[in-house]
This record gives sequence, C-alpha cells and structure tokens, in this order.
Amino acid sequence: MSELRAIASPEPDPTHVAPAADLGTDDSLEGTWPHALSHEPMLRVSDVLAQVQAEFPALSTSKLRFLDNNGLVTPFRTTSGYRQYSPADVERLRFVLRQQRDQYQPLGVIAGHLEALDSGRMRMAVAPRAVGDEADQYLGAGDFAASAGVETDLVEQLDDAGLLTQSVPGRYDRRWLPLATAAQAYLSSGGDLRTLKSLVSSARREADRADAMGQPDKMRGRAGAAEDAANEFAEASIAVFSASVRGQVSR
Repeated sequence: MSELRAIASPEPDPTHVAPAADLGTDDSLEGTWPHALSHEPMLRVSDVLAQVQAEFPALSTSKLRFLDNNGLVTPFRTTSGYRQYSPADVERLRFVLRQQRDQYQPLGVIAGHLEALDSGRMRMAVAPRAVGDEADQYLGAGDFAASAGVETDLVEQLDDAGLLTQSVPGRYDRRWLPLATAAQAYLSSGGDLRTLKSLVSSARREADRADAMGQPDKMRGRAGAAEDAANEFAEASIAVFSASVRGQVSR
C-alpha cells in the first residue's frame, strides 16, 4: 500500500483529470491506468457489483458487458469465458462511471481520457483503497434502505409482498438495491403495490427466459457465451418494454 500512498493525494477529486500534455508520453509506464494498483484478475462480476453498487446502484452485469464490448473496462477472460476483474479494473470502472454521471462525458471522450491516463499524458490521483475494505454483500434492512435511498418501511413492505427476499436471515443482497430505488420512484409517482407486483412478476419471467437462452452454451461448457446470450436477451426485453411505455405515453 505504500506505493499507492506515494501517488495519492489525501482527498483526491475522483472526477478531476489533470492535463499533462507538456510531459509527453511516459515510456516508463507499463500496462493500463491506474498503474500503481494490482492488475491481477481476482474478482468475479458479483464481487465488482458488491464493491461499486453502493456508489452506483444502477450498475448491472449488462453495463459491465457493454463497457467491456466498447473497450473501456476490459477484464480478463478465463478459459470458460468468465470475466475476472483486477483492483485496477475496478478503479478504472469507477472513473468511467463518474465521468458519465458527474461530467456527462460521452464514451468517446472518456476513452480519450483513459488513453491519456494510460500513456501518462494525463494525471489523476487515486485514493488508497484495499479490496477487503468494501462493504458487505448482504445488508440488514436499515443499511439496505439507506444504501437504496428509501425508508426502512418500504423495504419491509417489499419483503412482505414477496418483491424482496432475504438472501440470508435478516439481510438483503446488494444486487437488489436498484429494485428498491426503482420501486420507491414508481410508488411515489402514483403507482400502487399491486401493479408493481405485476411488473416485477413479468420481469422475473423475462429473466427466466433470458437464462434459458444461455442454457445451450452452458451445457457445452461455454459459460461466458451463456452469460452473453442471457444478457443480450435481457437487454432486448428491457428495450421492448421501455419503447412500448414511452411510445404509448407520447401519443
């Protein structure tokens, strides 16, 4: 960790990229930014989501796949096709997501920033962060509600309605944070719990269909291809639903 502290400022601005065009390309740098962090692939997709969703609740496996396909955050692929991320990949992911959320930067601009960071033509401080310091994957009702930005009563209401389930007794999986946030927005906008249950049931059926799309590849031992097939179908289902709602509303 001492090497990391040597390059990190006490409270770095995670969205600030300092230009260093006058420095030219730093030939001493190897690999991709952030150079001071480990590039050893040790984290599964679920591990990455557990680490990053507290700051970006809407982050999904589909988003990770999208960024991978566009060459922004490219993890290691195992022989079975699974994605494995390094601590450096996770920090790179945070950079991309912050640039989108806080600076409203398009992917092309972000890619340019990353290339400049890789070569040393730009500089950005990296906050010290240990892999084991991340939040727990499973949260109690109060912490889960706080992370989702909702009231604890809503979490209990969603649990009673069967829309949230406790992954371990008394604790909820972080991957359901976006659902709680979305449910709060839906109910606050005038929706009712009965219709919300219908929407979630429909979504779960589509998720089952998505999983089925990946089964042929999974049976052939191509787990990565199975994951891609399932995510592709899921994204197509989301697009159809979104287009249908927006199209009807805009008539």
